[in-house]
Amino acid sequence: MLFIGGSDEGIGNHAGFVVGRYRDGALSDAWTDVTRCAPGTFTALLPACRCGWRGRAQQPDDAGALRCRREWTREHLQHVVPTRHAPSHQR
Repeated sequence: MLFIGGSDEGIGNHAGFVVGRYRDGALSDAWTDVTRCAPGTFTALLPACRCGWRGRAQQPDDAGALRCRREWTREHLQHVVPTRHAPSHQR
């Protein structure tokens, strides 16, 4: 399920979401709310972005979903969105 989208200023084609890895290795889509699926549905959760980026696997629980959101923000979005407060010559 998307948690931040491309409509926000400056993030372009980036929309973060958490995907679940099913037992067969397939990943859920951006519209699956992994926090509402039955326990045991997924073997792991991963942060993901509409641009195709995927992060590290996390435990398939609420804490893992939170870590996915944080990783997307800190490890991915931070590197693709220019700093808003930097002078234009430093962007």
